[in-house]
Amino acid sequence: MKLQQKRFCGLKKYFIVISAVVLALYVGEAFADGSGGVTDLKSLVTQITSSFQSLGELMAATAYLAGFGMTIAAIFKFKQHKDNPTQIPMGTAIALLVVGIVLIFLPGVVGPAGTTIFGSKADTLAGGYTGQGAKQLPGGNT
Repeated sequence: MKLQQKRFCGLKKYFIVISAVVLALYVGEAFADGSGGVTDLKSLVTQITSSFQSLGELMAATAYLAGFGMTIAAIFKFKQHKDNPTQIPMGTAIALLVVGIVLIFLPGVVGPAGTTIFGSKADTLAGGYTGQGAKQLPGGNT
């Protein structure tokens, strides 16, 4: 038991060190500029907010993948419930299916919801992410 705890503590230390190195590299990239360096706070903030577009697209793609994964898991849970109804409750399969469907349609809702909440300035307030990246993914608005 204590040997496993020591291994876990060792892995936790490595994880913290790796996380610190990755964070240091990302912060260094945020301060990097094509002209040789960040000259003022405005250019630093501009570079950080310019990454919001790709971050929003990453979140949309992750929502699609998680949604499809959960719907597939729901299908397997329905099969498990059919085989052994006393062990697997039906609510688990239904919950997975509902969450999967919500995640699949979530990226298509981001753009209209942003316009509804923030008006015509939604893309300015969101650092350039308008929700249009979801159109490039399967099932996105065309």
